[in-house]
Amino acid sequence: MNNVLLINESLVFLNVVVGCLLAVWVLLANRKEKLNQVFFIMTILLVLWVIFAFLGSFTKEPQKALIWYRLNWGIVALFFIAAYFFSIYFPKKITENRLLTKFVIILCSLLFLISVFSNLIIEGVAEQEWGMEIIFGKGKLLYYIPIFFLTFLILYNLFKEYFTLTKQERLKVQYVLIGILIFALANLIFNVGFTVLRGSVKFQQLGDYSVIFPLIFTAYAIVKKELFGIKVVLTALLVGLIAILIFVDTFFLTNKFGFQIIKGTLLVLFLFFGYSLIKSTLKEIKLREDLEKAYQELKKLDVAKSEFISMASHQLRTPLTAIKGYISMIIEETYGEIPEKVKEKLQNVFISNERLIKIVNTLLDISKIELGKLELKKEPIQIEDIVQSCYEELKIIAQEKGLTFIFEKPQPPLPKVNVDPIKIRQVFLNLIDNAIKYTFKGEVRINLLKKGASILFSVKDSGAGLTKKEEEEIFQSFTRGSAGLNYFIEGAGLGLSIAKKIVELHKGKIWVESEGENKGSTFFVEIPIESNKT
Repeated sequence: MNNVLLINESLVFLNVVVGCLLAVWVLLANRKEKLNQVFFIMTILLVLWVIFAFLGSFTKEPQKALIWYRLNWGIVALFFIAAYFFSIYFPKKITENRLLTKFVIILCSLLFLISVFSNLIIEGVAEQEWGMEIIFGKGKLLYYIPIFFLTFLILYNLFKEYFTLTKQERLKVQYVLIGILIFALANLIFNVGFTVLRGSVKFQQLGDYSVIFPLIFTAYAIVKKELFGIKVVLTALLVGLIAILIFVDTFFLTNKFGFQIIKGTLLVLFLFFGYSLIKSTLKEIKLREDLEKAYQELKKLDVAKSEFISMASHQLRTPLTAIKGYISMIIEETYGEIPEKVKEKLQNVFISNERLIKIVNTLLDISKIELGKLELKKEPIQIEDIVQSCYEELKIIAQEKGLTFIFEKPQPPLPKVNVDPIKIRQVFLNLIDNAIKYTFKGEVRINLLKKGASILFSVKDSGAGLTKKEEEEIFQSFTRGSAGLNYFIEGAGLGLSIAKKIVELHKGKIWVESEGENKGSTFFVEIPIESNKT
């Protein structure tokens, strides 16, 4: 019995000291803030709750014990007034329903008066071996029902605007929730469950002492602007609870000195490894936060880069188009005859200008795609007509290289597909042009067929081919195969990246297959028929 009393006295002392320190800390942090003032009042009431419950249980005089118990239950009722106001001001003030507020104040005041000055809730006490037992009156349910209602109301106020809060405000609510859950669970088990099932308040102090948890979590959430993640809090909480249990077992429940030394050593080791665990958890969370910040900054920079490229491309395209027009007119001798040598040089300038316009257009396309501003103008088209136009445009180049250039046009005609004809033509033209460019002898064969609910385009060549690594990376921006780097140094490595994004915007797929270097490649584009209907 002496050990039990000593443990209870220690826990009461701990709750009172910690509670008072937290109350003063929060109040001094911002005396004018209503939330801090309400927390101060709420904490003092919780401290009185713990003190009166302890005095009721362990006072040896029945009349005094009855007074302490009634004050204990009355203070609980007053606590709910403070808790209700706390739910209005935390984490940010919500619109107060004055009628509801008056109802809460009146209800809790009535519960206080009934608890302290009548026999309805607590009729008397009976001395037991462990301490003073409460003899409940006929109106016990009149107390529990309003308390459950008030608990629900407070939780509703705390979380009804949860998803409109900032990340830090939501984290504050999570802190308070952890403290409330621990406190509520302990009270449901020891103050309500054991009392109802066993017909005794012998263990109610265990529920009362858990008040330290909501006080710590709530005070920290109010005062601190930046909070640790919930993962750290739960880890620290688990370590702390286990450490307390080992401490109590070692110094209060173990009588033999030898076992106390062993358990004390285990406690020190547990605290060391527990500290290491919390430290590593903090390190992991800090690393994740740094990575998240870096990722967000990178996203901003990426958007800024795309916007700059888009703006620069627009600004460059206008003068380049004007240059193209004037050079064309000069070559055509619109302004008079020019020497053949000058015309030859102007032709080179014209070709270089065309190449520059193509690069600018490519950059403009990719910046639009990255910014999500590339719009598709879909219409029902016969896709083999687009491929045929690409074939006709590039046929002369293939013939000049001495390649066998074949388009296996499907018969009968394929179903019409709803696509952006200009963008899809850009994809096909790029793939066919690459096949011709990287094939130095042999053939380039274009195929088009219906495959299930899709149209499958393929262009097969007997050219440079790709390694397995190049197959995986070829559709990435600014990536080129080894053949491209060796033979066509002016390319930017953006054509296939743009083609991939255009195909994906059409909900299709693009891929490449190759048996290896110098063994040719086959590029495939699959476009679904049904999913592209308007």
